[in-house]
Amino acid sequence: MTAPVQETLKRQALEAFNAGRLEEAAALCRALLAQDGTAADVWNNLGVILSDLNQPDGAAAALRKSLVLRPDYDKPWVGLGSSAYGANRLDEAVRRWTRAIAANPRQDTGVWFNLGVTHQMRGNADAAALCFDQAERLSPADPLIASQRLLCLNYLDLSGERLLAEHRRFDERFGRQDGRLPTAAPHANRPDPEKRLRIGYLSVEFREHLGAYFLTPLFEAADRSRFEIVCYSILPDTHADAHTARFKAQADGWRTVGHLDDEALAAQIRADGIDILVDLAGHSGLNRLPMLARRPAPVQVTWLGYPNGTGMDSVDYRIVDPISDPVGPTDTHAAEMLVRLPAPFLCFRPPASAPPVVPLPAGASGTVTFGSFNKLSKITDGTVALWAEVLRRVPDSRLLLKDRPLSDPGTAAAMRARFAAAGIDPARLDLVGFIKDAAGHLAAYNRIDIALDPHPYNGTITTCDTLWMGAPLVTLAGSRHAARVGASLMAAAGLPELVAGTPEQYAAIAASLAGDLTRLMRLRKGMRERLRASALCDEGRFMRNLETAYRLMWQRWCDRRRSDSQSTGG
Repeated sequence: MTAPVQETLKRQALEAFNAGRLEEAAALCRALLAQDGTAADVWNNLGVILSDLNQPDGAAAALRKSLVLRPDYDKPWVGLGSSAYGANRLDEAVRRWTRAIAANPRQDTGVWFNLGVTHQMRGNADAAALCFDQAERLSPADPLIASQRLLCLNYLDLSGERLLAEHRRFDERFGRQDGRLPTAAPHANRPDPEKRLRIGYLSVEFREHLGAYFLTPLFEAADRSRFEIVCYSILPDTHADAHTARFKAQADGWRTVGHLDDEALAAQIRADGIDILVDLAGHSGLNRLPMLARRPAPVQVTWLGYPNGTGMDSVDYRIVDPISDPVGPTDTHAAEMLVRLPAPFLCFRPPASAPPVVPLPAGASGTVTFGSFNKLSKITDGTVALWAEVLRRVPDSRLLLKDRPLSDPGTAAAMRARFAAAGIDPARLDLVGFIKDAAGHLAAYNRIDIALDPHPYNGTITTCDTLWMGAPLVTLAGSRHAARVGASLMAAAGLPELVAGTPEQYAAIAASLAGDLTRLMRLRKGMRERLRASALCDEGRFMRNLETAYRLMWQRWCDRRRSDSQSTGG
């Protein structure tokens, strides 16, 4: 086969691949290899195509053949890393992508971003942040990369002031300050303080994960005579579930908006006459924060889905409480005005699928099991040190950790090694990976006696699940919101004595609990009734407080609107 013919076949294979004709592309690659089996680039291309054809074994064999022929070729390492990631072999994915970068440091954004995500999933937020730094340098115009980097920074032990400065950079690049966006036209909303308000909720979480826990009161306990609810769902239809359908049926208006660009989405919200737009994502997931810079609603609020502010001038308020964000110091951590509800700043709807609470595990085994079901990204070196001290003070105890990445043997081994480096026998750790069904996941909580909150990024859903399954939680109150959510939730549950002010107190509280099985049994037996009677589960109370806050926000806008009208003679 002549060189011109080979180039023609390569071009045809690429065209077929780009057009989605994968079988044809694979056949053309095989034809090329039949003539020249030493073409490393063709073996790599065949591996990529077979991966897209969901033939992982064939893909891996082709990529490895490419590396045999050319060991310093970076692209097969990228492909092998992607295959490992897809199969939840996270430790291998990190090694493959790191090898690709070593072979060619000029990797594209995707490799750096995916490596950052994987480091974060495995509990190495420091390394993840460095990867996101590089991804952001390569793609400075991508707001989702910038948001992912900001989310990662919350796992690190940074001050609230430093985090605010980082979030402000986002606004400088994607908000109104850069001068790219036209000045928003005046809103046509009627400035009547007592009118029925149109509340818009913008979220990707109208589903079981977050919605079933915390969004249900927004629909079922709302005063519909004074508030109308319109939902803007970023959630792709392919990810909708039974909770999505229930929210959709309960809303006064529903729009699926993931396909709309910022201009079209802002125009839709404005046309719908939304009075108060509530962003439920912050810098997490598929957020639409740059759209908020277009000011589609007179009042814009962020709440719930992210443990920090947005950093944006176009977001007026952030909903918190006096424990999660004490008056004074934490006001300097936010670009938004902090609106403090009577604690807590959220309301928990217990999962209907939860199995019964079993008797205290330590009562039968005689060994106390501490536990955390938080993401490994929250288990910083500081958290490992904190928990290691607890385990030292309770010598016969065990620690159970559960997160999906722990299904990967390499990730589990790395976690054991971190505790070994902190002086803890890794045999004392029980590591649990993915459990598919929700009831099975919740049943795993029945294996722990005492929950340990990570620091400086506390749990939220995991804390609520932990309490509902009967285990008390020990938390360390820090200086910023993410490090004080545990304090807010435990105070709401009527257990403020389990909130520590220092690492020393944290270890002492945990050890004291472990040494009093009678107290643990009593707490466990009465925990569900305690929660049902608490502010944490009082949906009516929470919604009256939230709606009062909405009304005050609206009153302020109406006052400003009237003042502006008077000053201009309107």
